[in-house]
Amino acid sequence: MQSTRSEGHPVNINKSQLSKSFDVFDINMTADDRFTNINMLPWIPMLIFCLDLTQVLGFRCDRRPYGSTTQSSAPDGRFKLLIDELEDTYMPDQLYIVKIIATDDSSRFSGFMISAEGDFKPDPKNQRKLVSLFPGEVRPLNPITAKFSDRCLYSVENAIASAKSSVEVYWQAPPSGNGCVTLRAMVAETESTWYEDGGPLSLRLCEDTRAPDDVTPLLNYQCSICDEAKYELTFTGIWSRNTHPRLYPENDWVPRYSDMVGASHAAAHILWAPGTLATDGFRHFAEHANGSKLEAEIREKIGDGVRTLIKGKGHGYHKMSNPTYAFFRSDKINHLFTVAVALHPSPDWFLGVTRFELCREDNTWLPERELDLYPWDAGTDSGVSYESPNMETFPQDAVSRVQMSSYDKNSPFYETDMKDLHPFGKLHIKLIRTYHRECAEEEATSEPEASTEQSTTAEDEEGESSQGESEESLGEPEEPSRYQNTDLAFGRRGEAPLVTDPESSEDCPMSQWQDWSPCDGLCEGGRLSGFRWRQRYHLVDGVAVEKYDPEVDPSSRKEVPRFCKNHFDDFEREECADDCSEKEENEITAEKQMMPIAPGHGWTSKRHASKG
Repeated sequence: MQSTRSEGHPVNINKSQLSKSFDVFDINMTADDRFTNINMLPWIPMLIFCLDLTQVLGFRCDRRPYGSTTQSSAPDGRFKLLIDELEDTYMPDQLYIVKIIATDDSSRFSGFMISAEGDFKPDPKNQRKLVSLFPGEVRPLNPITAKFSDRCLYSVENAIASAKSSVEVYWQAPPSGNGCVTLRAMVAETESTWYEDGGPLSLRLCEDTRAPDDVTPLLNYQCSICDEAKYELTFTGIWSRNTHPRLYPENDWVPRYSDMVGASHAAAHILWAPGTLATDGFRHFAEHANGSKLEAEIREKIGDGVRTLIKGKGHGYHKMSNPTYAFFRSDKINHLFTVAVALHPSPDWFLGVTRFELCREDNTWLPERELDLYPWDAGTDSGVSYESPNMETFPQDAVSRVQMSSYDKNSPFYETDMKDLHPFGKLHIKLIRTYHRECAEEEATSEPEASTEQSTTAEDEEGESSQGESEESLGEPEEPSRYQNTDLAFGRRGEAPLVTDPESSEDCPMSQWQDWSPCDGLCEGGRLSGFRWRQRYHLVDGVAVEKYDPEVDPSSRKEVPRFCKNHFDDFEREECADDCSEKEENEITAEKQMMPIAPGHGWTSKRHASKG
């Protein structure tokens, strides 16, 4: 976890630099001098006021060249401060290279200083005072030519006074919320000829306020949609050696995505969010790419702030770019959703969105949206790269964005321009259908807000008795999809035991293929065309080590040999076609499977029953 500073910082004033000019008493003074200075005592309060005013307005430290006794000259345009391809805005947390260059072939300079100054805002503790916002960090790029300044805050100056036509330093832009930053340069040709500030030697940059896709949008606390909604989530991985080559794990079979885990929930519920501490379940999820503890935490909140547990199958070697699907329900109380996908290997990095608003300002459901996803840091491990050794962050830090533009050469984001950074995944959100609900009935039977979520959940457990156009499925929970493990909701009792496939290799035993899923796709012209799938498991000592089991510690599981993973598939998909019902013809997409709202209820499929 690489933390950043975003709070306001008072400008530090070295008052000793001023006291030399305002000595009131000195042991070497004569009596007459002391008498004269006694007459200055009434001015001391005014002097203190001036010092405080100087602190408020930002005391300008002495940036003149060492040994110089002359004033600066006005910049003549022969030297310029710049950042390539940057004019008046900066991206928060971006690492930039700031340069001083000579604009002609003959000019040279021997000394320099580059400083960053933040804007001011009222001190929250005392509105009559101002504090300086954090301007980011300025640091040397080449320690031979530059060093941290011991005279000025947030400044770098020359390490040696040698003639040069250019110099470069790092500037790490501040986190979001720090407003504008002014970069200033001092350039010295000699001790007596030097320049500072002015047009060519200063840059004022303001924060680019365009938010990334995966930043939480504004919440609609007044959502009053009566109809409920069913959504499909599709996560597609992009992280690969081609898109993110720096420090990508050497062994291609190591990288993988965890299961997609999340929930649809009410505004008061927080699964994870920037600035908050990760729970134990989320910590385990982010560090080990295992969601069992996090899922348990979510299940405990079903009916108490959570409507639906969201779960989609994770993918690994050879399947990193395969889409992962999940489905969930939302209503006017539970109109937000949060999901996360952990990156493995990584210290504690994950992708996702938090508290994403589905209820629009005009009180309609969001129809569709696609989001680019970039890594977040859970704040529990201080590693800087994918395969860094475990380094527990103590005390635990808050969830924040991974520092995606770093001056640390051990980071996969070393000197990365965030404008050129590929996303690590995409999340597609699509409204599948709505379920009609009568507002009058809902208001008449609703409990106080604390129990509204429970009554909503109970209604779904009893069946969708008020769906209107879905009478044929009344009282029947929907069948879970292959991407959502039924063991999560129903336990493992009654589960058919795995049988070894007699045709599999002795060196790489496999379970028998499971039954094909129902045909799933679009209904057009009375025919349903799409795909069906089935899966099986690699067996190690007779155990399906890759099959989800919440009672088994993932660290105790044995590994499937690499050869077996490379040569024996555990997933098959094929095209299919089937007759679709009258209900399916009227829907935008065929009804896909969804995990029930609350665990503990079995399901039956009328499609299967009709074929039997």
